[in-house]
Amino acid sequence: MNLFVGKLTRRCLAAAALLWSTLAFAELSATVDRREISMGETLRLTLLGDAGEQPAEIDLTRLSRDWEILSRSSATNARYINGQNQVTRTLEMELAPLREGTLSIPPLTHGGRTTTPQSIRVNPEPTVAPGDALVLFEASIDKSSVYVQAETILTVTLQQAINLDGGEVSSLDVPDAVVEDLERRSFQRRVGNRTWLVTELRYAIYPQKSGRLTIPAIGFTAREVQPGRSLLGARLGRRIRLASESIELDVKPAPASFPGVVWLPARELTLTENWSIDPESLNIGDSTTRTLTLVARGLQGSQLPPLSSVQGSLKIPELRFYPDQESIDQSELSNGVQGQRIQSEALVARSGGSWQLPEIRVPWWNTETDSLQYAMLPARLVSVATPAPLDAAAPSQPKTERSPAPQNQPLWVWILSGSGWIVAVLLAGMILMSRRQHSIAAATRKTGNRDASSLRQALVKVRQCAEQNDPASLRRAILVWAHLHHGKHFATFNDLASASSEGLTERLIMLDRCLYGGGDIYSAKQGLLEALRREPAPRTVLARDNELALYPT
Repeated sequence: MNLFVGKLTRRCLAAAALLWSTLAFAELSATVDRREISMGETLRLTLLGDAGEQPAEIDLTRLSRDWEILSRSSATNARYINGQNQVTRTLEMELAPLREGTLSIPPLTHGGRTTTPQSIRVNPEPTVAPGDALVLFEASIDKSSVYVQAETILTVTLQQAINLDGGEVSSLDVPDAVVEDLERRSFQRRVGNRTWLVTELRYAIYPQKSGRLTIPAIGFTAREVQPGRSLLGARLGRRIRLASESIELDVKPAPASFPGVVWLPARELTLTENWSIDPESLNIGDSTTRTLTLVARGLQGSQLPPLSSVQGSLKIPELRFYPDQESIDQSELSNGVQGQRIQSEALVARSGGSWQLPEIRVPWWNTETDSLQYAMLPARLVSVATPAPLDAAAPSQPKTERSPAPQNQPLWVWILSGSGWIVAVLLAGMILMSRRQHSIAAATRKTGNRDASSLRQALVKVRQCAEQNDPASLRRAILVWAHLHHGKHFATFNDLASASSEGLTERLIMLDRCLYGGGDIYSAKQGLLEALRREPAPRTVLARDNELALYPT
């Protein structure tokens, strides 16, 4: 009965852990392509789910109160990342507002997960230019005045009430500015009794000089598609040629009071850090990696400056710093570009003590509030513990008082009692010595076989890691081999090199450089296996074996 209850308990705990991991990684999100529209226009809502979430099964009753669902489509995407299958499911819907004002995309719930509500501003129905125009083409910018190197969004809008074929937009070339293409948007707009197809081409423009900047006119050409079809396909009518008006932009210089070396005009800028191991709880030989992430809304990734290295600002011989390769990336948001710069630095503790890393301050200019701000990280304490000496770690034995020997006993009683105890101790010692000799011999044979097998397996693991060209895995495999070969633990390659031969020490130094990006892994692994096989047995192990063989106790 107890066995059955134990199995049932383990299965329940395993099922609960599986359910908890599924819920922990489950995600359900909702995004929209625009946050401000007009009556008669459409909006695209995208629901994204993973880890078993099914967006297509979500109850949309609350959504139908303020929105009309014109169309919907679902898709499933499977990816294999880090040895695991990741499946994401999306549901895209085209929505039309039912009234003006500030409408809400309500929170949608499925499988215990809930999306974040979002507010959409719905303006009155737009007016179209009078006349019989069926195709409209215009350009506009979100700001008429910006700082140099700051982001401004240019939107080129094409509105068509008829079908067009072969539409082409001329390329955009703005002198003294960097132009970044953004995602194209398409939606429908209902004006009166006519439905318009609206296409928005968006560009992020970053002026590189202060003063007046002219955004040249952009041209559009297409052919009208007439009703009906011919033997050659669609019937093409008149050719349409349109052009937008040029736009003047006032570019302001960077304020003279800005204290930073690199000018950073952004809508938002954040600086965060992450440690692989808490820097305040390190031991000698430990390695921890500090990752700094700089994210800016309204700037490209290439505009973000590198952060100062701790190694360059501090001269601490007890700490070694190894910079990693930087990562620069950018992504597109609904209102522009978001840049990101990730910088990592490994820290290795070589001795005990405490040190303080200085705070990091990145000045930037908030273009929304037109003010100077700072992204800051506070100073961090690095504390490396020193191992306590063995004498101090050994617990002290309490003193025991000897009880007084009984007095007034005859001498023959003491002689007889002592002789009996001596005989008993000798017999017990002979029996224990005989048993221990047999157990030591058997344990020696088993240990020798097991150590030889483990060493062979460790060398096989070293060879596999060397073929994969993975310095970190190769380092762990070599330290495992060293533990089996020497019979003690080594925390770093420096400790192992002090106990190794000259040939193996040279290979360890080269591998240590590869681990932190300072060497060639292909040169370092040449002759590594041969050096490990030829490494002589440590003297301490030979002495221990001889001692067990010659002087059993």
